[in-house]
Order: sequence, then C-alpha cells, then structure tokens
Amino acid sequence: MRPGRFASRDARVWKETPPRRKKSIRVEFTRSCASAHVRYRFSFFTAFLFYSLDGPASVMLKGNDLSEQPNAGDQNMTFFLDRLTSLFRTKPRLKPTELQAAFRAHYKDFRALLTANNNALELMAEMEQALTAGRSFGMAFVRGNCTALSVNIYKMIHHLTRLADGRYTELDQPFRAITRQLEQVIASRSANTEGAAILSMAEVDAGMVDQVGEKMANLGEVRNRVGLRTPDGFVITATAARHFIEANALQVEINRRLKGLDLDNLEELYTVSAGIQSLISNAPLPAALAEAILAHHQQLDTNPEAELLVALRSSALGEDSSNVSFAGQYRTQLNVSREFVPQAYKEIVAGKYKSQAIVYRQQRGFRHQDVHMCVGCLRMVEATISGVLYSRAPDDPRSPFVIIQAAPGLAASVVDGSASSEQLRVSRTPPHPIVHRASGMEQGRSLTEPQAAELATVGVLLEEHFGAPQDIEWSIDRAGLLYILQSRPLGHSVSEEAQESGKHRATTNDLPGPLLAGGVCASQGVGCGPVFTVRSSLDLLRFPRGAVLVIETPYPDWASLLNRAVAVVSETGQPAAHLATVAREFGIPAIFGMHRALATLENSSLITVDATAGKVYAGRVEPLLALAAPKPNLMAGSPVYKILTQALAHITPLNLTDPASPFFRPDGCQTLHDLTRFCHEKAVVEMFTFGERYGFDDKAAKQLVVENSPAQWWVIDLDDGFTPDFDPESRYIDLNHITSAPMQAIWQGMLAFPWAGPPPVSLGGFGSIIFQSTRNPNLDPAVRSAMAAKNYFLISRNFCNLSVRLGYHFALVEANLGEYLTENYVSFQFKGGAADENRRLLRIRLISKILGEFDFRVEQKVDAMTARIEKKPAPYLLERLTILGYLLIHTRQIDMIMADEGMAASYQQKIMADLHTLMDTPTER
Repeated sequence: MRPGRFASRDARVWKETPPRRKKSIRVEFTRSCASAHVRYRFSFFTAFLFYSLDGPASVMLKGNDLSEQPNAGDQNMTFFLDRLTSLFRTKPRLKPTELQAAFRAHYKDFRALLTANNNALELMAEMEQALTAGRSFGMAFVRGNCTALSVNIYKMIHHLTRLADGRYTELDQPFRAITRQLEQVIASRSANTEGAAILSMAEVDAGMVDQVGEKMANLGEVRNRVGLRTPDGFVITATAARHFIEANALQVEINRRLKGLDLDNLEELYTVSAGIQSLISNAPLPAALAEAILAHHQQLDTNPEAELLVALRSSALGEDSSNVSFAGQYRTQLNVSREFVPQAYKEIVAGKYKSQAIVYRQQRGFRHQDVHMCVGCLRMVEATISGVLYSRAPDDPRSPFVIIQAAPGLAASVVDGSASSEQLRVSRTPPHPIVHRASGMEQGRSLTEPQAAELATVGVLLEEHFGAPQDIEWSIDRAGLLYILQSRPLGHSVSEEAQESGKHRATTNDLPGPLLAGGVCASQGVGCGPVFTVRSSLDLLRFPRGAVLVIETPYPDWASLLNRAVAVVSETGQPAAHLATVAREFGIPAIFGMHRALATLENSSLITVDATAGKVYAGRVEPLLALAAPKPNLMAGSPVYKILTQALAHITPLNLTDPASPFFRPDGCQTLHDLTRFCHEKAVVEMFTFGERYGFDDKAAKQLVVENSPAQWWVIDLDDGFTPDFDPESRYIDLNHITSAPMQAIWQGMLAFPWAGPPPVSLGGFGSIIFQSTRNPNLDPAVRSAMAAKNYFLISRNFCNLSVRLGYHFALVEANLGEYLTENYVSFQFKGGAADENRRLLRIRLISKILGEFDFRVEQKVDAMTARIEKKPAPYLLERLTILGYLLIHTRQIDMIMADEGMAASYQQKIMADLHTLMDTPTER
C-alpha cells in the first residue's frame, strides 16, 4: 500500500462525527499506532493533525512500503488500516428494534453466503474427485458442475455486497473474467481437419488419423510404410461424414435426443439409440458424395467376370487408439454388393450411436461431437482361414511368444466369439516354432507351421514398427496369401497389483472347492456378485448393477453391460473376442469357454469369479477378494478428462491464503476458489464489525462464565442462540443460557478431559521458541498483535463460528446444522505455532492423521491445515465437533516438544484413546 491521503469525503465524515465518537476513534488510533511502531514510524505532526482535525485536512502515513514487507509488521499495519477504515464507515445509532432488524437481515445474508460457500466447496471437491475416482463422467457433468459453481459464487458475491453495504462490487470483474475463461474451455471443440471426401488406401498412412480414423490410418501404414499385403480399397473420410450430417441438419436433433439421456435406464438407452440410428440411415446422401463413392467402387472392379464384393468397416476418430479400442462397438458390413454400398455406408455412420458405443464413449471420456465416423471400403478377401494375432500375451507384455487364434473362413467369426477356434503359441524368435497348440475346432483347416511362422514374423515386425504390442486381424486366401486386415495397440489392463495377486494366489490354501473350473482367462481379476443370465434383449434390459454376467456367447453387443457387471462368465469364446478386449480395458474379470455355466449357475445366487485361475466359487471368498486389483481409471487422458483438468485450473488453485496480506483483495482473485475464500473471510469480518458500524455497544458480546476455563471466551448471539429468559443487558452468560447445539458440542470436547497444562519443554524446543520469537514480532508479548484478540463464538441455535487464538496458534471451527443434509457441514482450520517449522509440521501431521481417522477430508499445506465434513446427519456432526473441541485444548503447545516421529506417535496413541472414550460417552443436549 503506497502512502496516500484521506479523501475529502472521509474528512467531511470526520467533521460531522460527534465529539464522543472522535474520542473513541483517537483512543483506537493510539492503540493501533502502538501495535505498528515496530516497523512504521509516524511523524508527530501527523498524529497532531489527526487529534486536532475538525475540518478538511490530510493524514500522511510515512514509513516502509507495505508491498516490500509482507510479514508480521505488515499484518499489524493492514489490521490498523482496516480498523481505521471501518471506524469511518459508522452509521447513526439505531433504536434497539431497528438494530435487531438490521442484524437479522445481515445474518440472513451471512447464512445464505455460508450455504453458497458450502455448496461451492462441495462442487469443487466432487470435480477433483472425479479425476481420481475412476468413475465415468461426461460433458453434462463438467458443464453442470461449472454452471452450479458459478451460480453459487455469484450468490456469495451478491450476499457479501449486501453485508458490506454495497462495497466489494469490484469482485464482479474477476468473476466475469474467470467464468469467461471457463466458458471457453467447456465450449472448446477439436479442430476439424478438412480434406478430400474420399482417399485411396494407396495414399493413406499413420499421419492421416484426423481424416481417416486410427483403424484405416494404421492399415494404410501397414500397406504403404511397412510393405505388407492389405486389401485394396478406399476411405470415406471424416470430411464426408460431417458433410452428410450437416446437409441433412441432423446434429441439432441428435443432440436434443441425447440431452438428459440416463445411461442407467437401459430401456431409454436402447430407444434413443435406435431412434438416432434410424434418423441417420433414412437420411439421403448428398448426390455428389454418393456419386464419388460409387466411382471409387468402380475403380476396384477390375474383374468383369466376377461380382465385386466389399467390406465396409468403421474407422471412427479415436477408435483403435492406445488402450481405447472401441472393439466391436461400431458396425461392420461384409460382402456388400455395389447397389447396397451407399446404404451400408449410412448404416455404419449411424452405428456411431449404437447403444454399446454410447456407453463406451461415456465410460472412456469421449464427447460425441469429437467422434466422426470414417468408413473403409475394402475388397473382400476370399479367406480359407482367418483370425487374430497378439504379438504378446495380453497379460504379460514380456512374453516370449505370440498368440494366434485361428478359425476357418472369415475373421469376423473369431472376433465376435461365435466360432470355435484353435489357439497357438508361437516363439517370437526365428524360425518361430509352435510351442503350444490347443484346438477347439471340430472341423476345417488348421494353420500349418510355415503359416504360423509367417504370422509370428509379421507380428514381431508390426510391434517393432508401431513401438508397442499389437492386436492384428488377418486372413489367408485361397492362394495362400496373407492379408493384414487391422493392426491396433494391444491394451494391457492388468496392473502390477494384479500380477502380484496372481503370485499370492498360488499360496492360498484355504479356498473352498469350486463350482466350476476350466475355460480360458479372457480378462484377469476377481469379482463377486449375484448371477444374472442374459439370453435375450429382454434379459439385457433387466440386468442389475453389480451382477455377474453369465452368457452363452460373448457377442460384442453385451459390452453395454460391462459398466454394470462385476465379472463375466461365458460358455464359449476365447481371449481374442471383442468382448474380451473391452473387458480387459474395463478391468472386468472374464472367463470364456466355461462349459455348463448356464446349467450350473442359478440366477440370483452369489458367486465369486476368479478369472485368473479359471474358477467359480459359491458365495463370497474373502481371501480371493482381498487380492483383487483396483479398477483402472478409464477416464484418464480422455478428451473429457482433459477438459475437466483445464477447467479445474480456473477453479481450484488457491492463491489467497493469508487475509493479512496486502494482496488479499478483489483484484488478487485468480480462480473461483480465490473468490470463495475472499467472500467467506470478508463476510466473517463484516459480521464481527457489525456492532461498531451500527452502534453496537460492548454488551453485544457476552463473556462466558465457566469454571476451570482454559482461556477467556466471548459469545455473540446471531439469532436465537440464547435462551428467551436471558437478560440482554447482562455482560456475562453461562452455558445454561446457550441454545447453540454446535457450540455445546465443542465445549463438551474442550472440558471432557482436564488439560494437564503446558508440556515440559526440552532445551531444543525452548531454543526454537526463542529463535522464532526473534523473527516474528507477533510473538513478542510487548507488542500488541492479532494474537491478543479475544476468542469469539458467533452462534445461533444450529450454527457456530469459533475463532480461537490459544498461545501461538490460530484455529477456526465452523459448523451448520440445517434442515437438509446439503446444508450440514463442519469446517476446521488450524495454523501456526511457536516452535520451529519441523516441530510445527509434526503437530499438523498428527492432527491431520487423527481427523482422517474420523472421516474428515483433510488438506495440509506446510503448517496450515483445513478439514471438512459435509452432508452428514446432525448427530454425526455433533460428535465430530466434540472431537474438535478436545483437539483445540489438548494440542496446544505440544509442537514445542515434537522432536521426532516417535513423540508424535506417542501423543497420537494417547489422544486416540481419549477420543474413543469420549465417543462412547453420551452427549448432553
């Protein structure tokens, strides 16, 4: 703060101030100057002007620049200036009834501000937890929470402005700036890469992902960069898909149908999905696009003696990316003749809105508007044998072999789980011998050793080229030529914890006999829940959350249930099926090929599925469930996840931490969290200074009369905090006249166990106090400081705000017990101490650990800590307030003896024993 002058308005106010009031201001000024003299010197002439001023004049504050001294001296100066400013804002004294009405109006705004503050903090916590909890969320969550947060902070600014009689309107500027930044983040769209509507596979490579999608980009890379054989064809690009949707003005209607869609309502999901797909499939293709598609199809037709059949395959943006496979979620059309190509194209574009695709995008954090459907049109391969190749084992990225699943005919029968196949493990090292073969085929041709060796060579080559293990779809035609149909990253969902659990499982000897054993592990892990058999679409609609999905065939359509299932058991199928791929991504345990599962497992019966060992047990098997790995965070790194992360950068960082800082002002608010901090702090100040501004005398604060009190306490009744028979003229009050339930709970904790007094201080602890005292004028008893302030309870029947300064630390307890759970909260702040930083940190960590044991959400920054509990019933919160009351008294000054972790552990053990005893003691109400 720079030296400056009082405005003429303030001089005029001083002139009009009654003599008695001037006298009180002079006394207050003298006291404040005494507290500030350590770092600021005021000229005698300045003081003389202030005492003798009865007309327009000026007061010059001489001394150091506050901005260059942001420490204890500045806090004194800031306190002095705030105090002085508040004195000039006094209003004429009101009659008692007018004063009470004004106070109730202020308290109403104060309560409304606290409710908005609580809601805002809860929304911030919910958004932060969404990033780490692993649960899925969409843009509706991000947009809705940001909107609700902005509304609540706007309310806080509004109510603070009313509390402060029109001041703090300058908060509007940072609020508008921050919300504009938020709107830009939420409204951001991925840049559309414009280009040709159709591209030949001969010109496609991995650098064209934004135009042709990951699947076709990878296939073009295999063809044009690696030099392997792929089917001839072309790609209908994202540009074409956007043109098709825009030409029919479909997006507005699609968005309308998706808005508010409840993914937990499966019937609604399937109805909306079918409606959108029908809308797209029935829309006409732009004439120019239809002609271009057929023209490129004609270029593929080089044999006039045979009808050209093609495969139309989805290649959506984001599909087949790292560990986000979209396996089987979109549509593929095989053996399509010329006249059906345009309609097949529209149906594949419509497949973007298949029910399982909608669910998958939500689970993986993709926005619908960011996914454009590209379509590959490829010449059909007359396959004699086809399948899937994993260049490594899905559960072991260091495996020395490739895994090949093969079946006669087309690869589609392998990936949809409908065909029996043989599985081969082939060495990755030349000459690539077969190390294991397990045939599930009843008839048809199996792979020869040279074919297996060729596939292994291709698998190793593609892994080296793409830099990661690959999931490769292939076919061999009648001439014995190998075609690569697809190559995508092989996702690994098995964490190190899961691998460790697999090691421990071998030593688990106390397991019951299994109901079923065998099959193959499609996705590792352990899950427990009631059996639910799905045989039809009707069963699918009734599938409950938390059940074990039991099926005959692992069709990709069942993927829409994986976000609800805890495990999957299928009578057929193998690990190369699309459903297995998605189960591994989602971390859902899955056993395929488990014979007689449908006949053995009864609906609603509780079972434990150990997919890693290929066994199913009756009931809950706790030794196995204890080894289960945590679920993967499917949202991490996704587009929606990134948007929320960017939004939180404008929401949660807290820059305004010290109210005494000269930068604690409206233009210092850089985030929404800063605005809540500023509004809350200033609202409390406004309530404290209400009496001075409106002519409250000292009788407003009643001194609490209690025996054996650890300090002096004053109580201010905000509204119905005192009993009706209490004499308002009295300067003192006892506990019997206090109706505030939160205050009574805090007080019970304070006096539950006698305080033993200051702990014996070691020489090192005493030395640290002396050293800190030389550095901090606030610790000098000869200097008036904020630490000498009184301890105040601001109360109503269901509200309490307690500001405590005991010794050298500051604490703030705030609680509200409203009519609704959403209004209920307990907040605790703790900072400071007289010892050195290490000892203060030991005490803060001790308190944090104790509060964590009682379900507080704790945040610690250096030697400051905040803890909160929200939305809990009143009895629960009253117990927590009792705990805080205990801690306020019994943790004072123990920082001086916190020499090491052992001492902290000893105190924690004693405190926890006291608290458990206290929690067992009935609370008096």
